[in-house]
Amino acid sequence: MVEVSLSKLDDKGIFTIVRVENVKRKIGKETVTEVNVETEEEFDGVKTFYTSRKMIVAKFYDNDKPTQLTQDIQRGKKYRVKIIKQRFGNGKEDFDIAKS
Repeated sequence: MVEVSLSKLDDKGIFTIVRVENVKRKIGKETVTEVNVETEEEFDGVKTFYTSRKMIVAKFYDNDKPTQLTQDIQRGKKYRVKIIKQRFGNGKEDFDIAKS
């Protein structure tokens, strides 16, 4: 199964999240928390995406515990979202998701 970064969907419009899972990846000496997201729609043949963006991970997991949103998705509720790019006052940018 092919996985692609969730940030690749920033120009694809609205999509539906149907499955979410928490993944720990060891990179060097550091452990990084990632979220794997499966979409209902297929983008360039891919339906599974990953991200370690803290703003997005926090929407789904709080200290490795599923948020209410994640619990709803795991129970079968579909969540329609759009990737948004936020610009901060210091000039930095980050991706987030917004419910549509």
